Amino acid sequence: QLRPTWQKPVGPSSPLLNYKWARTEEALRRLATLPGDPFDGVAMEYINPHTGGPIMPTLACGIQLLRPGVRTRAHRHTGSVMYLAFKGSGQSVIDGQRFDWSKGDLFVVPTWAWHEHASTDGGDAILFSVQDRPVIEALGLYREQVYAANGGHQPVTGVFEG
Repeated sequence: QLRPTWQKPVGPSSPLLNYKWARTEEALRRLATLPGDPFDGVAMEYINPHTGGPIMPTLACGIQLLRPGVRTRAHRHTGSVMYLAFKGSGQSVIDGQRFDWSKGDLFVVPTWAWHEHASTDGGDAILFSVQDRPVIEALGLYREQVYAANGGHQPVTGVFEG
């Protein structure tokens, strides 16, 4: 996107108040033809069109598609993430605890917690996320680590019954 040089952004947050679902879904479907990220599946971040960065200086928002039969590999990072199950159903293993979720459920992955996700109903699942990564990066404290054991998957030591 382009803007005249004399037009300055009004504030540090994205000027867009509405990110259209049809465009997002189309982009997810196009990306789903590629292998995707082993830790997040087919994932994209909503951006501020003026800066190319996150939609807010302290928060990032993302959307990820979990394809049927694909289980992401576990990793952890110094940022925390809040997830909203937007479509489908699945499960996430967070520090060895399995959480089953379906459309409309909300769950959180705390800072430095191992986590992995999978769709479970034979169809796609879509997760929307809000992350504090931008503020952690600005402080120079953002780190990620890959779970190397067991083919990248945590042993499940418990099941959350909510």
